[in-house]
Amino acid sequence: MTVQTEAPDRIAGPRPVPGTRATGQPGPGRVPERPSGPGLFRFLAWTNVLIGASAAAFTWVTALAVDLPGDPLVAAFVFLFVVATHTRDRLQPTHDGSRRAAWMARRRRPLIWWTAGCTAALLPLAVLRPWCAAALATVGVMGWFYAVPLVRWRGLRRAPRQLPCVKLPYTMIGWALIAVVLPAAQLGALDDPRVWWLALAGVLIGGVTTLVNDLRDVAADRRDGSLTLPVVIGEGRTRALAHTMALCGALVGQLVFPGPVLLWALFNSTILSRYRPRPGEHPAPWGDAQGLVLLGAVLLTR
Repeated sequence: MTVQTEAPDRIAGPRPVPGTRATGQPGPGRVPERPSGPGLFRFLAWTNVLIGASAAAFTWVTALAVDLPGDPLVAAFVFLFVVATHTRDRLQPTHDGSRRAAWMARRRRPLIWWTAGCTAALLPLAVLRPWCAAALATVGVMGWFYAVPLVRWRGLRRAPRQLPCVKLPYTMIGWALIAVVLPAAQLGALDDPRVWWLALAGVLIGGVTTLVNDLRDVAADRRDGSLTLPVVIGEGRTRALAHTMALCGALVGQLVFPGPVLLWALFNSTILSRYRPRPGEHPAPWGDAQGLVLLGAVLLTR
């Protein structure tokens, strides 16, 4: 019995898409398709509006923790500061091949103007709220020191960001200064222990999304010589540590907002559990909204 086989032209490979040649290039009269833009949610994330709003929301959470009204000028300052700094950092040349990097590269000039506008708007707020000026100076110095190779380690001068496991605590301390300590100082509530319990819970739970981003950037960090936690201890141990941080943060948060902080910890742990690093892909930007999620939960349970 003979076995019938397909003709050679049927097994030579995948058929070309209609309107293209076999090489995959557009045929005559065809215009190459432009990459699709982000939806609204990703647009807010890629312009850093989402993460800025999330940080501003946390200033309100801090005020609610000490039973005081939030300061809209401090919230506006934090929003503008976070948007400007994140957009500036993400405009740096990158070769990760992601849709976000390609989208930002095509819109580099408008994003530069967006960053400059946010930065300019910070100045009057720093005058109106002196604690904002102090925070701007402190975090600015931290940011400069973080990237300058001033530390001698293993015979080489390295920036703090390149030292083993420094990135996570360093960045989260900066976050706590802006999102918790600044609004508490402006409200005169630094002597309230709830402020510091909230800051500690925020460092632990918010650090989970920082580790998600570190898992994404392992290859780039290895090339750069940045010894982040995933580079030093591996993905599995990093995930276990992040879940432990979320649990500890939820326990600490019982001293401030029991239900909302538990929800926040579960939210970030779910993001971590669902994320699988893939080349050229960023995590879904749900983690950028964590401050808004926490504020919503606090308002609903008051």
